[in-house]
Amino acid sequence: MSKSKNEYSEKDIATNLLVTLKHMKYEYNTFTQEASNEELFKEIDALYDCISRQQRNVFDMMCAQGWYKMTADSEKNISKAYTKFSNSESELS
Repeated sequence: MSKSKNEYSEKDIATNLLVTLKHMKYEYNTFTQEASNEELFKEIDALYDCISRQQRNVFDMMCAQGWYKMTADSEKNISKAYTKFSNSESELS
């Protein structure tokens, strides 16, 4: 069956879902930090945890499908990033 321009592939849908969950997680993180009382905090924090698990599930599924590929970096680049992080960390101390 041929696909028309208006049809989305499973990869497109999964990518959109992952991006949406990332944005939701960001917003819920802010919401938890600004909750006006402990009961509200606990409710929103539970939703945040649920969204985090769903985001990870979608990410894992995309990796398993070969849609989200990560490549190893060179030792030089890893060392450079570590040095940069260490310098930033020491500046904050």
